[in-house]
Amino acid sequence: MAINNKVTLIGNMGSEARIIETEDNNTFAAFSLATTDSYKDQNEEWQDKETQWHNILVFSSRMIELVKRLKKGTRLEITGSLSYRPFEVVSGDGEVFTKKEVSIIANSVEMAPLAKKNN
Repeated sequence: MAINNKVTLIGNMGSEARIIETEDNNTFAAFSLATTDSYKDQNEEWQDKETQWHNILVFSSRMIELVKRLKKGTRLEITGSLSYRPFEVVSGDGEVFTKKEVSIIANSVEMAPLAKKNN
């Protein structure tokens, strides 16, 4: 089986995990992850690009126990797959639009080493 939907992100937890229990007694964790890329400018100074925010969902009971203990700001490496969930938005004039929310379904959550900018 080929895996064609795989993403790896390294960033900092933007929020502590929320533990959510569904009506049919399934439990999952949700939190945000912030990533920021950097580059050297013409003066060889490091510049950060815009911070991107990602929605992370965790369904594995072992990983839920891990993320429950982690604090906002913890540096993580997340490996998983993209998931698109449609939802409807009603405009001020009553028109209904369908939008998609993107989340990362985590298969792996690990502590990541601190970022190091090479000279």
